[in-house]
Amino acid sequence: MKKTGLLAIAAALSLSTGVYAADNSFDRSVGDVLDAVDTLLGPTHNGHQPGGDHHQPGNDHHQPNPGFNDHGGHNPPPPPMPHPQPWHPNPGYNHPLPPPPQPWNPGWNDHNPPPQEHYSFTGYRESCRTWTFNAQTPNTRTEDLLVEETGNNCYYTYDHFHHQSQVCRPSNRFHTRKITVNIGPRNLQPWEQENLKVCLRDPFSAYLGTEGMVYNYTVTSQDTSGFFKKATTFDLIPGAKKPANPDGRELSVKSVGITTAGDVRLVLNDNRADYFRGEKIDVSIDGMNIPQIDPNMPVQDVLNSFVKINAQGSFDVAPAYDIKLMDTPKAGKYVITIKFTRRGPLSSGAEASTVETFELR
Repeated sequence: MKKTGLLAIAAALSLSTGVYAADNSFDRSVGDVLDAVDTLLGPTHNGHQPGGDHHQPGNDHHQPNPGFNDHGGHNPPPPPMPHPQPWHPNPGYNHPLPPPPQPWNPGWNDHNPPPQEHYSFTGYRESCRTWTFNAQTPNTRTEDLLVEETGNNCYYTYDHFHHQSQVCRPSNRFHTRKITVNIGPRNLQPWEQENLKVCLRDPFSAYLGTEGMVYNYTVTSQDTSGFFKKATTFDLIPGAKKPANPDGRELSVKSVGITTAGDVRLVLNDNRADYFRGEKIDVSIDGMNIPQIDPNMPVQDVLNSFVKINAQGSFDVAPAYDIKLMDTPKAGKYVITIKFTRRGPLSSGAEASTVETFELR
């Protein structure tokens, strides 16, 4: 048996030497020779298992995985895994910032996470504008209107006694809607002005207030509420003209003087007589002078220094009106308030007023 073992060893050494001479390389090592000897000698040799390690642990020249080896560069072991780097606040490190701490609640877990901040809607603030139209302005107008949405962003907190409370802060949003108004043909006088109230109740609905318009209008609307376009178009078809409210600028003082009869008379110009021709006008005038009062003037003289004016008259509409103010003139400066009302199919019957001054010498 010993002779057979020696022959096997000699054959293995001869084979290794032949391979070395043929390849002229060191691709084989003593470990390969020992593996060949183990194979030839059978299942056991000096207490080793076939293919087993020949060295004590710690002095092992082979990887524990038989697929890994270092004999010829075939199937090398993977490189060692890098050690994880700790988080660092330096922005050069590609690590996310740690999440902010949540308020403590023993009932929160993976299946019952803490409530997130949520938005609470409270309503809309109505937004209105006034558009003015006259005889010179175009009959079409387009503008973007804003409406404000009110709400709160809320989240929960806990005190040291684990009592829950909700904290909210205002968070308002704004929405835009394009509004277009088309007014049909109508006849406005040079002094007439229409005031149109344009309003948004919310991002989805708009309305008009036509109280300040000269004509009665039939109003139709068309809404567009797409993702990229939110718009409303109003078409106003004029009907009958509304009765006109008077304007204080319609009357002005033409002259004030003392007549040959010795009384004081005022002449008023009616700047819109041509338009209101055929109607009636009622005029009243109240006022007084601005006397010079000395510090030591007797009380009776102070009272006698005041002159009151109270005059009135009714006329057919005309370019001018002559009104008697006083029977006896008194020099000085005067302030008067002129009130008037027109009566007729074009007028509403409302009252207008203007303040004028004059001086008698």
